[in-house]
Amino acid sequence: MMRATVHFAAGPRQQRGIVLFIALIVMVALSLAAVALVRSVDTTNAVIGNLSFRMASILPGNLAVETAAAALFQDQDIANAIRIANLNADFPGENYYASKQAEDSRGVPATLQKKSAYPFAVLQANDSTTGQNTEIRYVIERMCIAAGPPTPATCDLLPPKFTSAGTLNESPFVFPGAPFYRVTIRVDGPQNTASFLQATLK
Repeated sequence: MMRATVHFAAGPRQQRGIVLFIALIVMVALSLAAVALVRSVDTTNAVIGNLSFRMASILPGNLAVETAAAALFQDQDIANAIRIANLNADFPGENYYASKQAEDSRGVPATLQKKSAYPFAVLQANDSTTGQNTEIRYVIERMCIAAGPPTPATCDLLPPKFTSAGTLNESPFVFPGAPFYRVTIRVDGPQNTASFLQATLK
């Protein structure tokens, strides 16, 4: 006598719990991916904004370099420029120091590290992209360890220049070495951004 064996397949009611569990896992994974994407987009926008503000600070920085060059060198012609008569002594009216000043690890003088510590007049430049004013502060330092006439012992000097003798009776003339001048600029722009630039003049 033969016996028939009957197998019953699992009904759809027993499979719904597994599908729901998998669907929940997929939804959590998609939510995490969406949050990561939003954060990535926000970070990218912040970086692009900072780069644009940094690029916008370069042109106002050039204004400070030109003003400093006109103060140092008499052949630079800028209207209403303040001239430094004696480069061997400090001249606070033009933010000039005849020796290096205290600075931080970035090489920024202490006077420029805080806006409240800057005692001099502030240059203003209008930002055409935002319509807001940009504040420019700068300090000129002679690269010497002490004020007074520059010497190789106290200053970083350019190498001296020599002229060849014009005739047999003339001796070569020696142009003394000249010191370097460092201009450090702080540009305060929109949204409390601050950029620092440096230029070396000689």
